[in-house]
Formats: sequence, C-alpha cells, structure tokens
Amino acid sequence: MIGLVTAGLLLGGGVGAALGLATASPKGSAKPPAFSADFPGGDRRYLPGVTVAMISDDWLKKSNKWKCAKKPDKEETASGAAHRVECEPPDDRGDMSVSIEYDKEDSVRQVAATCWLGLHTVACTSLFSTMADTLLIPRKSLRKQAAGWAKKNADSERSTTIGGVRLEFDLSPHGMTATPGL
Repeated sequence: MIGLVTAGLLLGGGVGAALGLATASPKGSAKPPAFSADFPGGDRRYLPGVTVAMISDDWLKKSNKWKCAKKPDKEETASGAAHRVECEPPDDRGDMSVSIEYDKEDSVRQVAATCWLGLHTVACTSLFSTMADTLLIPRKSLRKQAAGWAKKNADSERSTTIGGVRLEFDLSPHGMTATPGL
C-alpha cells in the first residue's frame, strides 16, 4: 500500500511539473530594452575636456617633475582604452603613481592615482585633491568643489560625480579613480 501511495505521488508530481513547464512562459518582451540617451557611449565614454597632456605634461611633469612613460598598447587597461601612460614621482620611491588610460590625446577614459604611504597622510591627500582639481580645469567653477571633496574624503571609499567626472576612492590600495560620470 505504501508503495502505491509513493508511486502515485511521484507520478502525479511528475505530470504536474511537466504541465507547469509546458504552459508557463516568461512575461515581457523577448527583445532587450534600448539604451537610454544617458548611456555612456561615443564621446560620453571620455572625461569631459580632459587631455593626456593636461594630466601628464602640465600637472605631473612641468609642475611636479614626475616622469611618465607610455606603456605598450598590448597591455590591458581597466577601462578598455587603447593606450596607457604611467607616471611616478622623480625620486623612484614607488610610493605613488598616476595612470592615464586613453584612446586619443583628447579622449581620456580614466585617470587613477594610487598612494602607498598610508591613510591620513598629507602626501596622499594632496595627490588626490590636486588630481581632482586638475581634472576639472575645463569646468573652472567646479575645481574648488572637486578638490575640497577629494581632500575631505581621501581616506574613505566614497564616490561622487562633479561636472561629468566621477571620483571614486578605494582603500585597498589607497587610491582615487576618475571616470566619466552621468
């Protein structure tokens, strides 16, 4: 008797499951939705008004005597950009770096600064604050706001978007990354 009940339950459950699969269809359209107008395609993939020379030549080399070197194109970039420049302070300590990822001189996808001197250090905070200020040169009225935000949040994992530039901090490694923001 127990065998008949078990067999009946298994057979009934199997038939119910088969009917459920055969009659249920997902709701909604089979076509994927279109991207919104704000989706970062085309020129929106780039930091607005930022050029490689503005970061590497004007800010890092001329003002701070850093050395910058273009990395081989075959090395991968975090942003998918075609090229990358790595910059370091002149004393070869290896405690700070700035990486610029770009497709063309005036098409910068990402700028990332890393500082291994530790949290709550003047050098790291200054690096991040100055980078934020430099990135907003094309939007002069927002430079002070960006630099102040970076200074205040340098030892956090916060992010914000100011003037089309998304600034995002990370604590491990201690750094700030700038990407296009909507």
